[in-house]
Amino acid sequence: MKKEFAELFAIYIIASVFLYFFAKLGVTYTNPATLMMIRYIISGIILFSISRKLIIDKNVLILAIFTTTSTIFWGYGLLYVSPAVSSVLSYTMPLFSMILAIFIINEKPNHYEIIGLIIGFLGLGIYGSTLFKGFTKIGMILTLINAVFWALFSIYYRKLSKYDPISLNATQFIIGSGFMGLIDIFSIRKGFYFIPSLKLLESIVYISTIGGAFQFLIWNYLLKLERVNKVTIFAYIIPVATTIIQALLYKSLPKLFEIIGLLIMISGVIIARLKG
Repeated sequence: MKKEFAELFAIYIIASVFLYFFAKLGVTYTNPATLMMIRYIISGIILFSISRKLIIDKNVLILAIFTTTSTIFWGYGLLYVSPAVSSVLSYTMPLFSMILAIFIINEKPNHYEIIGLIIGFLGLGIYGSTLFKGFTKIGMILTLINAVFWALFSIYYRKLSKYDPISLNATQFIIGSGFMGLIDIFSIRKGFYFIPSLKLLESIVYISTIGGAFQFLIWNYLLKLERVNKVTIFAYIIPVATTIIQALLYKSLPKLFEIIGLLIMISGVIIARLKG
């Protein structure tokens, strides 16, 4: 492994892991739509300051809808589940993308992908068996919907490979912030809350910069250094690391079934990605 790749990837992992903790912190002080709207505005401005260009067309609008929907469900899911659970469930995205790709871009899975898919969902079932109760069940469902829309975003993003990635994402972040604002308007009468505090400011700064625009720029640079499959597989360090960090911070060990389910789930994704 190249030294430059290893160093940058370590930074990316750290930025991504703590994104879940700072986002969880943020939704305790303001409703998810408000928090994510601010994140999108700041991230969009940062990326636009680099690209100096916005791309307005139907494809970008569709992409922005997928991204925004994914982010909204992720944010509301964080109201009910821990950062570790949110991370693990979010990273089921490749499992859903393999299924959706069959119908959207007529991409037929090979034998390894089918085996990986079955193993991955088996792991998800084991992991989720401990969560499917009470408010945690609501959070699990919301976060899995986030993973589905993240998968839709990933598939559609591939169709826009000729677009400049920084301009494309600057545009979708800015458009997405408008969608978030509309959701905020409808939530003013019910469920809206905003508690100004230093903790909220810390959350906004982190998820908009290190866990927002900066994270995106590193990811795109990593894709220039190594193959997409390799980078994607290594990214599965994130849910593992998030689970470990949460255990250390909260002094609460994950349940045995959660550990087994997580390992089986990641094994399924790796099988599908390595041989896909």
